[in-house]
Amino acid sequence: MGYDAMAIGPLELELGAQTLRKRLSEAEFPMLSANVRWRNALALVGEPYAVLQVGSVRIGVIGLTRNPGDEFAEFEILEPEDVLAELVPEVDRQADAIVLLTNLPYRSALGLVEAVPGIDLVVAALPRQLPEVPARIPQTGTIAVAAEQALQNHSGRRVGRLVVVVAGDGTLSGEVWESRAMGPEFADDPEMKALLDEFRAQ
Repeated sequence: MGYDAMAIGPLELELGAQTLRKRLSEAEFPMLSANVRWRNALALVGEPYAVLQVGSVRIGVIGLTRNPGDEFAEFEILEPEDVLAELVPEVDRQADAIVLLTNLPYRSALGLVEAVPGIDLVVAALPRQLPEVPARIPQTGTIAVAAEQALQNHSGRRVGRLVVVVAGDGTLSGEVWESRAMGPEFADDPEMKALLDEFRAQ
């Protein structure tokens, strides 16, 4: 699908340290989390952020992981607001616009960007009802959208698509959001189909 980055979530942590390390080494894009550490090493599991060059604009993408509430023996999950407040000024020095990519619930993510100014766009996890249009947070001007959260027997049914105009100074405008159902009219990717067929045959 041509991923530029992803935020590590509870499902990745459930893989366990050994398998997750392998997935991290295989990924051809940044797997981000600014608030999860290996419990023994006290080092972050993923990169805290990535700076992507999009045309002439630098986009800083920060990843935050939702705390599932269960204790993971191999990981320590830090408070998102504390981490974000420390990180935003650092990313701001390197980027024209800042995106927060997170699997935090939509409303929690909105509260977070209200508390920590400087985020231009937040992509959060699915609430019970998917917002049909992008939201603008009045206090900060941040654009907020909710991506579909991957769930067992539910992943891949819909894909969110955001179109936004990025000005030379990093200002975002003209946002249009749609949640597209993945029906039979979309042809399977041959490589992905071969991979799935291989697993189904096992």
